[in-house]
Amino acid sequence: MNSRLLSTKTLEDIINRTRGALEDGRTQIYEVAEAARIECSRTEVVFNAVQTEMSEAICDVEELTARFSQIRLELFDSNKNFQEYSEQEKKAIYEEAARVREALTAAKERERLLRVRRDNLEQTLAKLQEIAAKAERLVSQVGVALSYLSNNLYDVNQQIENFQAREHAGQELIKGQEIERRRMASALHDGPVQDLANVMVQLEICERLYEAGHHGEAFESFTKLKGITKGSIAQLRHIIYDLNPMTLDDLGLVLTIRNGLSNLTKQTAIETDFVVLGNEVRLDNQVEMAVFRIIQESLNNCRKHANPTLIKVTLEFSGRHVSAEVKDDGVGFDMSTIQHKLRSGKHYGILSMQSRTNVLGGVVQIQSEPGKGTRVLVRIPLSDGEGVNRD
Repeated sequence: MNSRLLSTKTLEDIINRTRGALEDGRTQIYEVAEAARIECSRTEVVFNAVQTEMSEAICDVEELTARFSQIRLELFDSNKNFQEYSEQEKKAIYEEAARVREALTAAKERERLLRVRRDNLEQTLAKLQEIAAKAERLVSQVGVALSYLSNNLYDVNQQIENFQAREHAGQELIKGQEIERRRMASALHDGPVQDLANVMVQLEICERLYEAGHHGEAFESFTKLKGITKGSIAQLRHIIYDLNPMTLDDLGLVLTIRNGLSNLTKQTAIETDFVVLGNEVRLDNQVEMAVFRIIQESLNNCRKHANPTLIKVTLEFSGRHVSAEVKDDGVGFDMSTIQHKLRSGKHYGILSMQSRTNVLGGVVQIQSEPGKGTRVLVRIPLSDGEGVNRD
C-alpha cells in the first residue's frame, strides 16, 4: 500500500515538474512568436514604404531619361547648326545637359539602392513569417500537452474528448490576433505611411522650388506639409490609443471609461450613462486593463450588432472585488446560439473576455434575449492591499 502511494506521489511530482517546464517553454515560445509578429508588422510597414519610394524613383528615372534624350537632340542640333545659336544659348544647353546627366545618374543609383533594400526586406519578412508561424504552432501543441497534464489523471477520457474543441478555440484566438495585427498594419500603411511618403515627395519639391528661387511657392508647400503632418500625428495617436490607452495609466479607470463613452456618443449619437459605486481606487495595472478591455469589447459589440439607443455602464469598487456591468436596450440575441459558438471556439470577443478574467480568477456573465437587450457583468477579486490609492 505504502509502495503504491509512493509511486503515485512520484508520478505526480514528475508530471508537475514536466508541466512547469512546459509552461516555461510555452511562455518563451509565445514571446518569440509575439516578437516575430511585431517585427513582421514593422518590417511590412517599412517594406511597403520602400516599395512606394522605389516606384517614385522609377518614375524619376523615366522622366530624367526622356529629358536627357531631348537635351541630347538639342546638343546635336546646336553643334550641327552652331551659327544659328548664340554663345549664351549654347552654354545654357551644355549646362542643362550636364545637370540632367548628374540628376539621372543620382536617380538611377537611388533606384538601385532601393531595389537592394526592398529585396533584403522581402527576404527578412519571409523569414520572420516562417519563424512566427512555427512558434505559434508550437505554442498550440504545448498548450494541448499542458491541458492534458493539468487535469486529474482519472479524467483522461473526458479530456481527450475536449482536446479538439480547445485546440480549435486556441486557433481562433490566434486567428483573431492575426486579424488585429493585419488591421493595425493596414491602418499604418493606408494612413501615416502614405502621408509620410507624400511628405517626402513634397519636401523634394520644396527643396527644388527653394533652390530655383521660388521662395513663395516653397513656403506654400511647407504650409501644406504642416497639415499633412498634423493629420499623421492624429492617426498615429489613435492607433497607439487602441494598442495601449495611456489615459488608463495617467487618469485611471473611471476617467478613461468616461472619455470612451463620451467619444462613443459623439461618433454614434448613442446615449450613454455611467455610474460609479463605491470609492474609486487605483488597482493593479493588469486588473485595470482587463476591466477596460472587457468594457471596450462590450461597447464595440453594442455598436456593431445591438443597434441600441442607450448603453449604461456601472463600475463598482469594493474591498474584495471590482465589477463592471454593461447594459444596452438593443436587439439582443439568442443565448443558445452564443453558447454553441463558444463551444466551437468561434466567438473571439467573448473568448477574449473569458480569457482575461480567468487569468485573474474572475468571472464573466452574459445575459440576453431577442428584443430585450444584453447585459455583460465582469467581477474580478482583489488581493489584500490591492485596491488602494496609488496617488
